Amino acid sequence: MKLYSHLLNKSDLLLAATDYLHDKGFYPAVAHCSYYSCYQKIKHIWLYDMRRTEFDLSSQNGNSYRIGSHNFLINEIYNHIKINCNNCDYRTFYTSILSLKKLRVKADYENSSFDYDDSRKSKILCHTILSILKTH
Repeated sequence: MKLYSHLLNKSDLLLAATDYLHDKGFYPAVAHCSYYSCYQKIKHIWLYDMRRTEFDLSSQNGNSYRIGSHNFLINEIYNHIKINCNNCDYRTFYTSILSLKKLRVKADYENSSFDYDDSRKSKILCHTILSILKTH
């Protein structure tokens, strides 16, 4: 029996929000929702597919403080995909998630415009990442 994952539900809801927000012109929010849709799926893989725990994640204090908890988890999932998935494009996963993260930082923190094209790129990257993660 597969356990219900609230993380997958959140990922799906955030993905659905990206289209709505993009269509309404709320472009910075698209980057935020796109990134966290992927991050929720990444965390789901950590907990359910890799059978790791929240404690495992929090106990990586040295690594996560040095490189950041999100980067730590991204790196772990990248290695998991690289080792366990013969037909997955793990390089595309890695470059796409880092690009999406940069767009989210731009949208959330930088004093710069975040326009239609940035929003569209965020959506495309999100779909690319989720299609790779779907195999897990």
